[in-house]
Amino acid sequence: MSEVVFLSNTNIQIAVGSSTTDGAKITKLISAPIPEGAVLNGVVMDKETVTEALKMAWQANKLSKTEVTLIINSPQLRANRVDAPLLADKKTNEFILREAANSDYGRFQKPATGWYVVSKEPKTKIQRVVYETAEIDFVNKYVEIFDAVGLKLKSIHNGVQLAAEYFTKQSAGKTVLYMILDGKSLVTIFFAEGKFYYDSTSRVFAQPGTPEFAREIYSSISSIRQFISAQHLTETVKDVLFAGLTYSQVNQLANDILNIDSAVDISLCQPPSGTSIANDPSTFPFYVYPIAGIRKIDERIPILKATKQTQTKAADQSGLRKLILPFAGIFILLAIVYGGLLAFKGAKKAELKEIESYNNNPKTISQVKEYEEMYDNMAEMGEIQGGADRLNSYLDTYPVPDSTVNNSILTAAKAHDVIITINSYSASTGVFNITATSPDVDDINQFIADLMSMDIFEKVDYKGYELTSDGSSWQINVVCALAANEPADSTKTEEEVN
Repeated sequence: MSEVVFLSNTNIQIAVGSSTTDGAKITKLISAPIPEGAVLNGVVMDKETVTEALKMAWQANKLSKTEVTLIINSPQLRANRVDAPLLADKKTNEFILREAANSDYGRFQKPATGWYVVSKEPKTKIQRVVYETAEIDFVNKYVEIFDAVGLKLKSIHNGVQLAAEYFTKQSAGKTVLYMILDGKSLVTIFFAEGKFYYDSTSRVFAQPGTPEFAREIYSSISSIRQFISAQHLTETVKDVLFAGLTYSQVNQLANDILNIDSAVDISLCQPPSGTSIANDPSTFPFYVYPIAGIRKIDERIPILKATKQTQTKAADQSGLRKLILPFAGIFILLAIVYGGLLAFKGAKKAELKEIESYNNNPKTISQVKEYEEMYDNMAEMGEIQGGADRLNSYLDTYPVPDSTVNNSILTAAKAHDVIITINSYSASTGVFNITATSPDVDDINQFIADLMSMDIFEKVDYKGYELTSDGSSWQINVVCALAANEPADSTKTEEEVN
């Protein structure tokens, strides 16, 4: 039997069961409270409180103290999928470490990277791998907590990627969007024709069962549609499977969404084939992450093992460096001194008399004084000219929000039936703040795409899709940064410029 623990912001979820050839057999599902603020987005904020909560959960449910797997969703445990060559584990590990170093995970100061295999394609000699990276201190803190409870951590995994792999078989040949609500955190996982494409995590503020909640969910669906459009996919999002809500809450959500978009079909997420749950299978939508962790994972380098290897390697390198550095420093110093003495002794002795004779010549002294005065004057003139040139360059390239900029924005908006409101302009930054409004989200997307293609803008950012108060139109905030003007052609004569 295996025990998998999922730590959310609000509770501890435990799944007890065993993996099968095509899924998982769950014998017990347990939920235990955790004090608010003890865990925040997978990061332990109060170590003693989390330790005590785990102890109480194990004692109250009389669970065996065996090896357990920890599942968390946290920006401190980053996971990514990559296609790797089908190589031996050692070579694959070297490939994965290079991938991790080249990604945004490079921001970690002392990272450890583990990985597991998702699938293999012998014909193309490709294997799909999920690699997970975290700070060593982040991993060690969880190891210390579970040790204090009397439990040994077997592994730590990112819950979103496990859930995505868990639903892969169920999504074969389908275009479907999974949504998993955990407290205020909403995870979306998108499959197009059975292929995993995208996952994202956002925050939900409204309460389930309210029209505001339905609008927030629909906003997330619209974001996926934007992703589909950006990727030039032909598929459309219709089927949405929801987890983390009760059956009645999902029905209410489906009815509210139908009032917004009749093309979206929302239903309660069901266990994939091969998963059996004892006692009450209806609890499945609330335990997706720990159940996904019960399944067999083809783990090659667990992140716990990678953490230990990284720490050992760092300690060995530090000890060797401390041993070698003193001797190396002494040897290098002696070599430099000895070589310098041999190389320069003879040559410099012969040149010394000639240099002294030249330097003491009255004519040479007079020429040096004259040269120093001329050099000082030239340096002063150069600084003045350089400052003037820089000022002229800044003036030439400073962006000016003249009528051509406004006309370009208005023309793009008119072409797509988009109403715009220019909220503000900052002369110091060259930034416009615009609100774009249209009944059709795609019209706004095309309008923004036209802005991005304009040379007059260096950067175009947009965010915050929301319905207007009467629900008839969509609004989005657009921030446009003017591009610098092209500098004047330095080859033109003053007469041509005038």
